[in-house]
Amino acid sequence: MSPKAPRGADAPVGDGTDVDALVDGLFALPLEQFVVARTAAAKEIKASGDAVGAERVARLAKPTVAAWVVNQVARERPDDVAALVALGDELRDATADRDRTRIRTLDRLRRERVERVVAELRDAGEVAGRAVSTTALDRLAETLTAAVMDPDAGALVRAGRLSQALQHVGFGIVDEGGEPADVVELRARTGGTGGGSGDADPGTSTTRGARSARVSDPADGEPPEEDAVAAAEREVEETAAEVDRLEAERDEADTRARAASDAVGQVEDELGRVEDELARLADEREDLRARLADARAAESAAQEALTAADELLDAAEERAAAARKARRTARRG
Repeated sequence: MSPKAPRGADAPVGDGTDVDALVDGLFALPLEQFVVARTAAAKEIKASGDAVGAERVARLAKPTVAAWVVNQVARERPDDVAALVALGDELRDATADRDRTRIRTLDRLRRERVERVVAELRDAGEVAGRAVSTTALDRLAETLTAAVMDPDAGALVRAGRLSQALQHVGFGIVDEGGEPADVVELRARTGGTGGGSGDADPGTSTTRGARSARVSDPADGEPPEEDAVAAAEREVEETAAEVDRLEAERDEADTRARAASDAVGQVEDELGRVEDELARLADEREDLRARLADARAAESAAQEALTAADELLDAAEERAAAARKARRTARRG
C-alpha cells in the first residue's frame, strides 16, 4: 500500500482541506519524513482558515520506531488487525459468561495470531521498506496484545496513528515509557482533528476567546460604580495575563518535548542498527567458533600423527644402527 502524503505547498487549500486525510497521510509516511510533513500539513491547514486544526496537527508527536512499525502493519495487514480486535470482543463476552473453556481457547488463538503476524514480519525482515529490529518486533507483539485486551486500544491500533507502542498490564494500557496511556484521549486527539473552529478544544481557543471578550468590553461603556467591580476587573486582567504566560510556557515546553521525541526516534533508529549489527556479529562469532573447533580437532589429529611418525622414525633409526653394528662385527670376524 503506497502511503498518502500531505499535499505540497503548491496544492490549493481552502474550506475543503481534509485534516483527517492529512493526519492519516502523516502516519503513513516513512518515519524520517514525519517532522517536515507535519510542519507542511499544519501550515496548509492554517492557510485554509482552521487555526485549531493546525495547532492540533503541529502538536502530533513523531512516532517511535516501534509505533511506526505498528502503524504500517495496521495499514498493510488491516484484516489481521481487525480479526485480533474482534477476538478481543469474543474474549470479553466469554469472560462475562465465565466460560473458562472458551476463554482458554480464545486466549490460545490470540497468542497464535499475534505470533503469526510477528513471525511473518520477522521472516520478511522489513516493513514498508524499513528493516525491523528485534525490539520493534517485541513491542509490536505487545501492542497487538493490547489491541485485543482493550477495545479503545484496538480502535487506536486499527487507525494506524500511534505515537508510542502500547502494552497491556494488570491495571490497563501503558506506553513504551511505562506510563498509563489514556487511549480514549489518544483516539480523540488523533481521530478528531477534522473540522473548523466549531470543534475547538473547550480548554484552549474557545475559553481564551471568551476571556478576551470579557476583558476588552466594559459593560454598557460606563465606568464601574463600586470598588469591588474595579477589583474584580483587575483580578480578571491579572488572571488572564497569568494564563497567557503559562500558555506560552506550555507551548515552549511542548516544542522541547517534540524535539526530545524526535531525538528519541533517532536514538532508537541507531539502536536498531546496532542491534542488527550485533545479531550479525553474533552469527559470525558462532561460525568462527565452529571453525576454530574444527581447526583445533585437525591440529590435535595432526599432532598425534606427528608423534606416531616420530616414534616409528626412532624405532627405524635404532634398527638401522643395530644392522650397521652387526655388519661391522661380521667383517671383523
